[in-house]
Amino acid sequence: MIQKRPRAAKMTQLGRTEETKRRNGVILVAGATVLVAGVTVGGILLLTGGSGSDDEPTTVAREFAALYQRGLNSSGRDVEADEFEPLVCTENMQNLRDAFSEKQNPVPGMPQFTLTVKDVKTDGDRGTFTMGTHVTSPGVPDENADEQFTLVVQDGDWRVCGL
Repeated sequence: MIQKRPRAAKMTQLGRTEETKRRNGVILVAGATVLVAGVTVGGILLLTGGSGSDDEPTTVAREFAALYQRGLNSSGRDVEADEFEPLVCTENMQNLRDAFSEKQNPVPGMPQFTLTVKDVKTDGDRGTFTMGTHVTSPGVPDENADEQFTLVVQDGDWRVCGL
């Protein structure tokens, strides 16, 4: 019986060693799989500019809408006209400077605007997008409207035009 105990102990150690090796192998394969997936996704994002489904015209339209929304909802206090410069064509910058030169004080019950970009279409160096506007104001039914804007390539970059 004394001889059986060392054998049982050795078998247990051997069994655990094999189990440990197997578990380490599974962990190594799982880790390698995660690493390969991460490198693949990173490579795709790098090659596509990291923008997913957004292309440059869509990005410009969305940045314009977000900035314009912030300006509308703050009565111009939170936006400087120059912030529009990389997004808007030269012909429309003076109109924006005029519109955002006046800073109004907040008034209770001021309407709040939510702007969304949809239907961005381009053909060569021209395009269009629709900006949906949702307006809420206390005590007044919500309003919705769509307006089409023009996109153009100016100085090598896409810009919103036709304001």
